[in-house]
Amino acid sequence: MYYLKRSLLALSVGLNIAFVLFWGMQYFPGQNPMPPEASRHSGDPFFAARYESVQVTPEQWKVLEPYAQAFKTNADRIRRETMQLRKRMLELLAKPVADERAIRAIQQKISVNQGEMKDEVLRLLLQEKAVLRPDQFSGLLEAIQNYGGSRPGFGAMAGGASKRN
Repeated sequence: MYYLKRSLLALSVGLNIAFVLFWGMQYFPGQNPMPPEASRHSGDPFFAARYESVQVTPEQWKVLEPYAQAFKTNADRIRRETMQLRKRMLELLAKPVADERAIRAIQQKISVNQGEMKDEVLRLLLQEKAVLRPDQFSGLLEAIQNYGGSRPGFGAMAGGASKRN
């Protein structure tokens, strides 16, 4: 039973590490202070970081803003729900007798949430592709790959190495 508990905990942590890194970075203000002009469109550090290097115009931001805000709202909801599920799973694991069925049900819901998050990220990228010029979108993809989660607004889709010290 001890090995089952450890295995389930390790599996949950492993499955969720990218999710935690992606969303955790945006909630630590001051890690990457941005110049005031970078947040001119929304005042939100997530979007400022995401769009600063591709020079989104006010007209483009006007089109992107509803999609970006919907993404942020949905992603925040998924993040909160997943954190609650993780907490509940750890509580179940801490009990003297683990309820494997309940733990697996929570694990399944966490996996569903991860899929929803991936869908949200992909939906936002496709909407950005429809609005941004090809050179801007290429720049955005390059920034996502290069930053590798080291700045707010990038992480989950990154394939490159982190530039953090």
